[in-house]
Amino acid sequence: MTQINESTRTELQSATTETKSLGGRRKGKAATAAGDRGATALHRVAETAETATHGVSKMNTHSTGTDILNGATFGKFVLFGIPRADQVKDGPVMRGLVEVKTETHGAPVKVQVAAWLKIGRSSGTEYLSLKVGNNNPDDPETYTVGPFYGRLFRQVEGSRTRYFGFIEEAEKTGEDENGQGTYVTHWQLRVSAKAAVSNDQKTKYISGSVAPSQMNEQEEESTSLPF
Repeated sequence: MTQINESTRTELQSATTETKSLGGRRKGKAATAAGDRGATALHRVAETAETATHGVSKMNTHSTGTDILNGATFGKFVLFGIPRADQVKDGPVMRGLVEVKTETHGAPVKVQVAAWLKIGRSSGTEYLSLKVGNNNPDDPETYTVGPFYGRLFRQVEGSRTRYFGFIEEAEKTGEDENGQGTYVTHWQLRVSAKAAVSNDQKTKYISGSVAPSQMNEQEEESTSLPF
């Protein structure tokens, strides 16, 4: 289990809280509220979740920063619940990051993650729709990393709760007979995580890792076959 100390948790929550008019709201209030609200944020379904424009179904033709996130990436994964008072309509319910160590960057690179709670159209299963990327500080409409997309599912076995899913770079190639988009996946990372709690026992969050998926491993094996 990855332990997050109080200063790191507070910094992350302050940096990733949804941008809106917060008036005199202070960082300390968001950090305190996250403790009780973070656990319930995952269960809150937005009224128009199915019509949200974010998610794995979006085209990803302008992605950048593949030297940081790609099919061979290993890194840490963490998500915190956004306090309900700070959530916006059709906005994410959780925010966090993927932390990656690369050969070209000295310090670990932190890539922002936003998560929207959605329900599968056919299965009726709740899941988190992930958007992963860093905005360009000079041009917020563009990205220095990503955007990439993915999904995170929850598995409950008795008192144990685990999360699994993926982050991928996919490109839209067309539509099927039902008008649904068809995509080709360039690479995919596996997300494995579990429920965690901060050192002060006040904040619950999702903590885990990202690693190359079996899909990437199978492709590498097939290319190495002698015939």
